[in-house]
Amino acid sequence: MDSAHQCPSCGAPIAAGTAPCPRCGSLLAGARSVAVEPMRQEALLAFSLLESAGMHPVLTYQDDSGVPHPIDPEEPFMRGGGLIVPVTTTFAVYVPESEADESEKILEDARASQPEADA
Repeated sequence: MDSAHQCPSCGAPIAAGTAPCPRCGSLLAGARSVAVEPMRQEALLAFSLLESAGMHPVLTYQDDSGVPHPIDPEEPFMRGGGLIVPVTTTFAVYVPESEADESEKILEDARASQPEADA
């Protein structure tokens, strides 16, 4: 069974399209990462773009071991009780497996349409 048929949160094998995960309850079961960004603002941009295109994105942060955890895009993000988000926190956007290919194309097209930074 490949990673597309594993829960990205707990690693349990799952049937294609299953959500939430029957083992851990993660909303990310049956989903695939389409964007991984080092900054929350960049992940929010991808999230918003996909949402406006009619996709069903889920914004996540990845803990130190790389396990994704869904977060509310409307709420401020404060991981744990710290005063600032650790520099090493990575954010990702997941979509249902059935929307992954189209979502990747949307994000690729959006990147291609961005003007290049002045040299």
